[in-house]
Amino acid sequence: MQSYKDYLDCCYQCGAFLATVGYTVKGREIKMLTKGIGEAKTLIVGGVHAREHITCDLLLALTAAYEGRNAIDVIPALNLDGILLTKLGLNGIPLTLRERNLLLAANNGDTDFSLWKANIRAVDINNNFDAGWGEGKGNVFAPAPHGYVGTHPHSEPETVAAVKLMDSRKYSLVIAYHSKGEEVYWGFRNKKPYKKEATRIADALGYPLKETPESAGGLKDYWIQKTGRLGLTVEVGEDRFPHPYPVSELPNLVARHKDIFRLSGEIATELWNKDL
Repeated sequence: MQSYKDYLDCCYQCGAFLATVGYTVKGREIKMLTKGIGEAKTLIVGGVHAREHITCDLLLALTAAYEGRNAIDVIPALNLDGILLTKLGLNGIPLTLRERNLLLAANNGDTDFSLWKANIRAVDINNNFDAGWGEGKGNVFAPAPHGYVGTHPHSEPETVAAVKLMDSRKYSLVIAYHSKGEEVYWGFRNKKPYKKEATRIADALGYPLKETPESAGGLKDYWIQKTGRLGLTVEVGEDRFPHPYPVSELPNLVARHKDIFRLSGEIATELWNKDL
């Protein structure tokens, strides 16, 4: 994906039902793709951190290939503004003078945004959720390339779009895709639901299952705190590669993750029936 149009074209080519579930700071549509039969009980979200845009490419490829029966809802790119900034730079996307100055100041005057994680207002989306907001290791309280928690929980429209879906409570499993490290993070503080099912997903990927005691303000954290249901963060890709993760490695990631939609759909349906 090299432009917003490229992103929308890829979404339409996935053969999925498309819905707009929100808008970014710059008014770009946050698309949700639904693939499979019935009402989705799984939500999978990628592109939360801008420089981790390989997760967007991965989820688009997995959605296009998915032929399972259980429906899956997929947001390939939550932080579209940030992704385009990371890929195209300050001169590659329309910005107001105020936005440009804010971004440059947050990035210490550097015009290289290839390692940027935040959104276009320099807020780290994965620190903006109302789950221990502002209490995480590495949180900062001013605009920055990463770690800035925002002015208050859910201050960003991208966060609000995800929260609206999660607050519908129609899901029994929510997964956030990040890169990199080849790990699956599970649990939030004293809430550690459905370890057996979490282990099934981690084992299918060949990734270790780990707890995140210092995590706060994340999408997974909010989901678990709000519902007590199964939420995971999946860190894709080997640490030996740099950020942004090389697109040349996308086929290897697709091969590693090709069964996760099917397995997630099965597990989500099992959990939904168990919770009835």
